[in-house]
Amino acid sequence: MKGYENRLVAILALAGGVAALDAQAVFYLMPFIAVDLHLDNTRIGIISSAVLISWSLAALLVARLSDRVGRRKPFLIGSFLLFALLSTMSAYAGTFAVMFAARLLIGVAEGPVIPMQQAIMLAESSPHRRGLNMGIVQNFGAQLIGSMLAPLFLVWLATHYDWHSAFLVAGGPGLLVAALIAWLVREPIASVRPQAHEGPSWALLLADRNIRLCILIGTASVAWFFLLLSFLPLWSIQKLGLTPAEMSVVMGAIGAAGASSAILVPGLSDRIGRRRAIAGFALVGAIAPIGALLVGPHPVLLCIAMLLGCQMLGTFPLFMGAVPLESVPARHAASASALVIAISQIAGGVCGPLIGGVMADRFGLATPLYASIALALLAAVLATRLNETAGTRQKNGQMEGDKP
Repeated sequence: MKGYENRLVAILALAGGVAALDAQAVFYLMPFIAVDLHLDNTRIGIISSAVLISWSLAALLVARLSDRVGRRKPFLIGSFLLFALLSTMSAYAGTFAVMFAARLLIGVAEGPVIPMQQAIMLAESSPHRRGLNMGIVQNFGAQLIGSMLAPLFLVWLATHYDWHSAFLVAGGPGLLVAALIAWLVREPIASVRPQAHEGPSWALLLADRNIRLCILIGTASVAWFFLLLSFLPLWSIQKLGLTPAEMSVVMGAIGAAGASSAILVPGLSDRIGRRRAIAGFALVGAIAPIGALLVGPHPVLLCIAMLLGCQMLGTFPLFMGAVPLESVPARHAASASALVIAISQIAGGVCGPLIGGVMADRFGLATPLYASIALALLAAVLATRLNETAGTRQKNGQMEGDKP
């Protein structure tokens, strides 16, 4: 069991990294794209948000279907096959409209990935390392590849060739991941049984206090992150005077923080509880935008601020995965996670950069960074209201460990 569990964690972490490679590429390449496509800050915010619209809707629909039929693996394979086909479309975008359409389509492919991965991991994890496994699966690969290595590699490609070439390299790995999942990942033994006439109603899920709080925490946290991703590259180059290479190193520090926090924060939550881990590291998240505003054109100091403040990224697998999945019956697992992700992504990820772009045009480029400070503090306060779920898992309405 342990051998398969470890192999599963490695494969799904790699899968998350490949999905994040394309999803986050647009943020690192935006200084190049904005010049070629003549984009203002409002349109930059719209493009940054586009993928999350279709991502969120696809996550909801596919997760609900997966819960109804009791299967996870086919939907995960299908997501990566579709991702591989669609990811190169962004490379050929020559107008704002085409780029917007390309990001909408890629979201259809990538949306189901996290709910399917986390539902599989919930079923296959040892109870004492469930939080750690889910953190590695959702964040370690995504941050290591998508946030740490991607900005260095993609900005280098864009600088030496063009941003179109950088997008072209993002699709191929999706085929490899689909093959690995088909070959080495089994349908979980503990998968839910198909419920021919039963599907999780959204009202039922929203009746749970933790689900509602996770949605609010997720909205604030996702907006915090996407405001940084959308406007820190522009702030670094336009206001601080950093070179594109220096900017890519600063953005890479966010990925390094995300990778380390994927182990630190969920692993710590297995010991101290989900509520304390989310609240504490959400508070730390304010350090990143504060550092960007205060330290000036010093890449090393900016990297330190990102490494510290973006440990908040380790809370994402907790409020998107562990807490929702541990708060509802197992047969509703994928839908619970997808509901939190979808609303968080739309309200925080779509509206956040869009409103941030409008604010940046009207009040200056620093405004989105000030907003991200407030959002991190809000997430910390909301997290203190969660009911603790560490060490529990609901099956058919009853928590493991509860007395009959």
